[in-house]
Amino acid sequence: MLSAVPMAGAFAALAACGQTEGGSGAKGGSLGPKRTVAWAVGTTGSDFVTEISVGAADAAAMLGWRFNRILNALPTPDAHINAIRTAVTARSDVILTVDWYQAVVDEIAAGQKQGTHFAVVNSANNPDELAPLNVPFVGQEPRTTGRLMGERIAAALAKKDIRQGSVLVGNPFPGSLNIEERIRGIGEGLASADGGLEMVTFPDSAAADSTLSVGLYKAKITEIGNVVAHAVAGSEMSAVPLTKALAELQTGPGQVVVGSWVSSLKTLNLVKSGQITFALDENLYYQGFMAVLLVWSMLERQMPASTLSSGHTWVSADNVEEMIASYNRRKVAAEAYGLS
Repeated sequence: MLSAVPMAGAFAALAACGQTEGGSGAKGGSLGPKRTVAWAVGTTGSDFVTEISVGAADAAAMLGWRFNRILNALPTPDAHINAIRTAVTARSDVILTVDWYQAVVDEIAAGQKQGTHFAVVNSANNPDELAPLNVPFVGQEPRTTGRLMGERIAAALAKKDIRQGSVLVGNPFPGSLNIEERIRGIGEGLASADGGLEMVTFPDSAAADSTLSVGLYKAKITEIGNVVAHAVAGSEMSAVPLTKALAELQTGPGQVVVGSWVSSLKTLNLVKSGQITFALDENLYYQGFMAVLLVWSMLERQMPASTLSSGHTWVSADNVEEMIASYNRRKVAAEAYGLS
């Protein structure tokens, strides 16, 4: 990961070298030609999409580039691929996308042949296939963040003098490398506690039907009987049905430890209400921001493609108000860009 001082210096230098508006290919001072960058993803608007959008839009504005995004209504592989193809057809110079499917890698390869440059953010589910394409990636290694989550859950349980019991992990996307690796990391983190904690995983159907997922969580919790904690590998998607299930089972906030990943204000509000004990924020804004700068560095300074960690922030009752204010500030920026 790049050190804080050089990165901060680079940001300051870019901010000082503002460019004037101009057509595609127009020179923009010392930062090279004006380009277009598109954030193409097969999903509707959400806090996940907005956070990455604002980061990318801020970086594009600093460079004098034009930013737009291409979303599709359904979170399906076909919708995702169509978003990328639309961005390529629109002759975007740079496309940011997420490697959720093998087909994404195929589209990146096809787009590169047409002169389009790419960066991958958030998830790289096919790293071996992506590597030969020389595409930068900004995000977190899911197994690492999973291990951090497992360790933190074990530590929180130890403070309650709980060293045995089940930690339930729902999986909204069985087979997704990103989620599967995150879950493997959770298991490793729990195992490092040297106690009797057992991870139990199951498909929670949260991606397909949130109402059905509530029932599945209630049934699984009742079946296991000794659930002492939950790890929400599916972020908001799984956090909402899980917390509803716990409420319907009359499990009050704080009675069991719940660790989640942050992908929205809704998740942060669940931390604020005590329904989630703590959450790991993967700094989605940085993912969009740094991805644009990495591509610029490749194009204008001939730097090699890099894999860059976006870092993480733990959110708990102590700092959740600050994090909510931070998210809301970026929502204002999104509205100013017309991205809300």
